[in-house]
Amino acid sequence: MDYIKFDTITSTNDFLKSYAKTHKISDFFYVLTDFQTGGRGQHSNIWQSECCENILISIYIKPDMALSQQAVLNQIVAVSIVKVLQKFNIPNVRIKLPNDILADGKKIAGILIENKIIGQKWLQSIIGIGLNVNQTNFVNLPMAVSMKRFTGIDYDRDEIVKLLIKQLKICYHESPEKILNKFNNLLIYNY
Repeated sequence: MDYIKFDTITSTNDFLKSYAKTHKISDFFYVLTDFQTGGRGQHSNIWQSECCENILISIYIKPDMALSQQAVLNQIVAVSIVKVLQKFNIPNVRIKLPNDILADGKKIAGILIENKIIGQKWLQSIIGIGLNVNQTNFVNLPMAVSMKRFTGIDYDRDEIVKLLIKQLKICYHESPEKILNKFNNLLIYNY
């Protein structure tokens, strides 16, 4: 089994961290849900999402990188999300530090990576991604946007998840220099 899917869960990141303690899982094993009751963003911010409208996913990786390359993993994830969105002709997709993906200047996705490090050993990373897909109503979030808001299309979220995992695997095996170059070309410096 490559993944577990829930209708509702508190947090995919929290579940996957706990699951990884008691189960042997491989790289790119993932957990996704239709709704999170306690989804989180960077700095304990809450990630809001309507049920069954978006992609709420956490992906397990045991990084094969030096501990000093933690930023590379964030770059891999950000570039992967951008590449997937570009395949669907979402306009002007860019990366905003530290963890946002913007489309035409509005937030379409967020990243939350939680690393488990002991001493100088990087044991695992849980990569949380929230991607706004079919949601069109964002209450009190004027800077949020979704794929559907741009195109009017109802997307198959499972298809996008498969593309995202495939793209993550491709970028993960590229050289850090190549990823950094792609990342820098997509980065918004003056936002």
